[in-house]
Formats: sequence, structure tokens, C-alpha cells
Amino acid sequence: MIKLRPYQAKVKAEIFEAWNNGVKNVLLVMPTGGGKTKTFCSLVIDTLNNQGAGFPTAIMVHRKELVQQICLTLAEEEIPHNIIAARKDIKGIIAAERRMFGKQFYNAQSSVTVISVDTLNARYETYKHWCKGIRQWITDEAAHVLKENKWGKAISYFENARGLGVTATPERLDRKGLGSHADGVFDVMIEGPPTRWMIDQGFLSKYKIAIPDSDYQQYLEKNSNTADYSKKAMMQASQKSHIVGDVVENYLKFAKGKQAILFASDVNTAKKMQKEFEDKGIVAKALDGTTPDAQRLDALIKYREREIQVLINVDLFDEGLDVPGIECVIMARPTKSLGKHLQMIGRGLRIMDGKPHMILIDHVGNVMEQGLPCKIRSWTLDRIKKSGKKLNFLRICSNFNCNSPYDRALTECPWCGEEAIKASRNSDGSGRIPPAQVDGDLFLIDPETIRELEAKAQLEDPGHMAKRVSYAVNPAAGLRAMKQQGERIATQKELAQAIAQWAGEMKKFYGYSDRMIHKKFYIHHQMTITEALGEPKAEMEALINNVGNGGYY
Repeated sequence: MIKLRPYQAKVKAEIFEAWNNGVKNVLLVMPTGGGKTKTFCSLVIDTLNNQGAGFPTAIMVHRKELVQQICLTLAEEEIPHNIIAARKDIKGIIAAERRMFGKQFYNAQSSVTVISVDTLNARYETYKHWCKGIRQWITDEAAHVLKENKWGKAISYFENARGLGVTATPERLDRKGLGSHADGVFDVMIEGPPTRWMIDQGFLSKYKIAIPDSDYQQYLEKNSNTADYSKKAMMQASQKSHIVGDVVENYLKFAKGKQAILFASDVNTAKKMQKEFEDKGIVAKALDGTTPDAQRLDALIKYREREIQVLINVDLFDEGLDVPGIECVIMARPTKSLGKHLQMIGRGLRIMDGKPHMILIDHVGNVMEQGLPCKIRSWTLDRIKKSGKKLNFLRICSNFNCNSPYDRALTECPWCGEEAIKASRNSDGSGRIPPAQVDGDLFLIDPETIRELEAKAQLEDPGHMAKRVSYAVNPAAGLRAMKQQGERIATQKELAQAIAQWAGEMKKFYGYSDRMIHKKFYIHHQMTITEALGEPKAEMEALINNVGNGGYY
């Protein structure tokens, strides 16, 4: 039997509870490396035990590598399974099972079937009556599933089944919603613990990030915010920039001797990178969609056995597939997709003995665009609304030998101790330092500016305001002004309480000092806490709703 971690057992119980309460389709969200495949395979086992071995279940994915991975997970638990996929892929899976377990677990009569979505759609007429008999479907990488696309089409065949989708990132670049009320098929979303918690608990690896200087972005053609970079744009940037040499130079600088996986933008660039590594005496192998299956498997085995140090891939290992032994992730492929970004990083977050942390080397600006992997993100089944101005919450360490990104609220680099901001004053000490110059750091803002900010937050007494306005206008206007000022003061108190509660959480859960908290507030709201408490009533009400949201981690 599969032994689940406590949080995996908890979400599995929540899924069954949702189904038992009449929910048809459930979406499970859990970070890459959190064990989604083991969790839903355990759920399948429980279903077979509770409903009977003949309970018809379909597990659907879209790539042959994922079909094989799920089949091998089921085989490890000695669960017979049918496979709907290309004949050559089925033969390869049978061979892999025999090699790993001494026998095959493929059984065309099994009630559990692992399916390639493309094969099912192509052969629907053959399987349409079988589909009506399915009582439970599960799909991996469920962020792909929309009613009108090939995943949604395939799911619609299982008209008599309850459903489960699993994903690490339920957010699409096109901003479509995965909910059945929007563009998808899911009725409720169940969330596992976030990445930060899993790292703190030791279920995922700690990480260190380096962002070396690169000229790649200056050659990258920009495009729509709802579409990823084109193959042509990425290839041209790779050809014109120095990225091929940069990846080797910085691997040697930051991760020499580590087992690395490198995400390249195109086949030609991947091959050039392989040669560059080999010229430096580093064993590397480039793989892409055209690489024969036998060569891919051989490369993965050699990588696992550390005969290959750098595994270069083009759109092969960024989604779902578990490549063991990764100590370093090198991003030489840009993306506007948050899902792809976190999937690439997630390849290296799995824990292993002797691995103090994963090293991420980002040559293409993904981290500055998408944020750190442990950033808290709010997921929804709704369509994503167009965001407003994008704020930069990260700073890159100015120490050339570090180059690590970190939260701008910190006062120094957590990796090397380099001071974040050095405030400049006039020689006589009279230099004015506004909040914007130092990210709202109260230790660096000059006292005169702080006094001015505090004065604006001292709201006039309602009684005094009533007298002043009555004298200037009339008594009726004075009464209205008194009422409005009283409401503004009450809102100010409510905002102060909300900020105090948020600040307490930042101290308790993340260890932030008062100085860091003031910086954090300023970076997210573009004003100091003192300025916020002096805002008009409507603006303070908006802040009450927003304090604590927007990516704190």
C-alpha cells in the first residue's frame, strides 16, 4: 500500500468528502514535488477496495512520458492496468515494467485504464460505449482542461463519472477559468499546503537562486501578455545573445559538479550547449521531442547514475515528469506562463540525501517576472482579471559573486549579507531622503520627512472641525463635516487594526522585524504605513481589504 504523508491523506479525504456531498468534479492543487501522482494512485486503490475491484476508472494524461510514469507507479503497487495509447508506447511500458518489476502489470481487462488523451480522441468511435461505463476519471496537469479543448472533449465522453483533476498551478496564461461556471469543468477546488510550508517541513528542498548578468532579454522580441514567447523569438534571442557560453560559465561558477537539468529554447541551441559543456569536460546530453525513446530512457538512466552531469531538454521535462537526482536547474528558456515557470523550478525541489539546497540559475529573467517559487499565490476557478501595474517585489544582490534575488523588504541579502540600500546624505547630514528612495525603510528616511508624514496622519477632532466649518460656512455644513470626520477616524482605527494583525502574522510566521514590515508594506502599497493612515476614507477602506494580499510569503 502507498504510505501517504499526513497532508496527502488529508486532501484525499477531502476529495472523497466532496464527492460524497454531491460534487461531480474536483480540482486538487498541490505544489510540484508534493506527491500528486502518489496521492491519486492511493485514491484509486481506496476506490477499488471500497467499491470493488471492478470499479471502472480512467486516468488520463497527454504525453507518453506521463502515461509511462503513472503505469510504473501503479505497477509498483501491483495494480493491474489497461493502457489506451499508441501501440509502440504500450510495448515500451510493458518492457519497462518487466525490467523494473520482473513482470508486466498491463492487463487489457483491468478496470483501471491509463489513457493518452490524443489516442482516446482519435479512437473515440472504438471506445464510446466503454467510456459510458467509466465511473471515475482522473487527469494530471489539469490546468489544460477547458470545456472546448481536447481535454474537455475527452472528459465529456465519461458522462456517468465523477472527476478529479490535479495540478500545481491552476492558472492559465490566457486567463481562462478552470471552473465549470467559467471555461473549465471543475466544481470545487481543494488546496494542499503551499510550497513555503513544504520547504519548512522538509518535504521539499530549500533553494538558492542566482541571476547572472545576461544580454538575452535585450534580443527577445516582446509579444502579447496572453501568449507565451514564440519559438522563433526565443531562437533568435539565443542566436544573437551570449547565452550558450553564459550557461556553461555560470554552471561552473555556481554549481560545478552538481547534477543539473537545463531548459533550452530550441533544438539547435540545445545541441550547441551540449558541445560547449563537453568542450569544458562536462558530460552533457541534449534531448528533445525527436529523440528516439530508447535514447531518452538511456540518458535518464545515465543521469540517475551520474554518468551524465547536465541533462539539456527542449520542452520535455517541464511538466509532470519526475526526473530524480536534480541538484541544479538552469533556465535558458523564457516563459510568460506562471505554470511553466513553477514546473521548471519544481523539477529541482525534490529532496534527496546530501542535497542541502537546490541551485537555480536563471539566465532569462523568469524569476523577476514570475516571482520566487515559495511566494504565496491565490488560486481561483474564476477567470483571471487583467492585473494593473506590475510591481517589482524582488531585488538582485549587488555582490557579483552572489547575484541572488530576494525580497525587497529585507535589509540585506540573506545569502551573502550584502547591504540592500546604502542611503546617501549631504556631507552636512541635511540631505532629504524620501520613502521612494529607500523602499520605505524608516531607518533610512530622514527625521524631517518622517515628522511630515506623521503630521498628515493626525486627523482633526470632529468637534473642532464642526466649529471651524460652521464658522466658515453654516451650522448644517458643520454637522455634516463632524459626521464625516468621525467616520474617517473610525476607518483609520479599523485600518490600523488590520495592519497590526498583518504585521503580527509577518513576525510570527516569517520572522520579519518591524523595519522589514514597514518596507514590505511600502513595496506592496507604494506608501508608508503612516501615509496610509492619513488617506481619505475611501482609500483607507480599500487598503483594509487589500492588507495582507498580493504575494506576501
